[in-house]
Amino acid sequence: MSATTRPASMYFRGSSGRRGVVDEIVEALSDEIRMGILRPGDRLPSERMLCDRFGVGRSSVREALRVLSSMGLIEIQMGRGSFVADPDAREDPPGIWDRSADVPLSAVMEVRLAFEPQMAALAARRAGDEHLERLEASLRNLESHIERDSLRGRVFADMAFHEALARASGNPLYLSICRGIEPLLFEARRAGLRSLERSKWELESHAEIYGAVKRRSSGSASRAMWHHVAERASELGFDPSGEGLAPPEG
Repeated sequence: MSATTRPASMYFRGSSGRRGVVDEIVEALSDEIRMGILRPGDRLPSERMLCDRFGVGRSSVREALRVLSSMGLIEIQMGRGSFVADPDAREDPPGIWDRSADVPLSAVMEVRLAFEPQMAALAARRAGDEHLERLEASLRNLESHIERDSLRGRVFADMAFHEALARASGNPLYLSICRGIEPLLFEARRAGLRSLERSKWELESHAEIYGAVKRRSSGSASRAMWHHVAERASELGFDPSGEGLAPPEG
């Protein structure tokens, strides 16, 4: 790992003082980029505006911008400001995790089938308006990148949906788990979403999960997520039923 690339997880750990303020700024702006609220090429608000928004000093804002730059999410141009980086030009996903772990995808899919349906069920019970807006924004973002035929954009939008759902569950550990396994899924996501038809299916599947969450139907959200993950597992050569795994009842 180079000196300019650091694990994204270090920026989201609970802390206090200035580091906590920087974490808050990084998380808020990175979410807006991943959700498509801030798009590639967009100029970020000025340092003064960010100071006013977060109620912090310039030193905290500048540190947060350096973090976002090291994560590959923004480009800082001297004398011009900070701009959202083009996802198609990135060589790594937002946040640089260690993807060298020798963990088979079948093990990752087993874990996903174990926790993501329950995560979706909890999201249906606990999601607030802000969470629903994040989920809807990720759907719009995925649709936009399908129309633009941006593979990297589709991958990031896919990641954003699952992270938004984890937030909506109200349990911060789900978000930690999602981020923890993301390095192992990134290449598989990219391979799967290379096909526009497969990407359109992904969008429809996400929309089904979102619809269940919005209706407050925990059972439907759980089953929709199970089938979403199980379908992808089958494409990767892992048969859940062959391992005795079954969808939620209902």
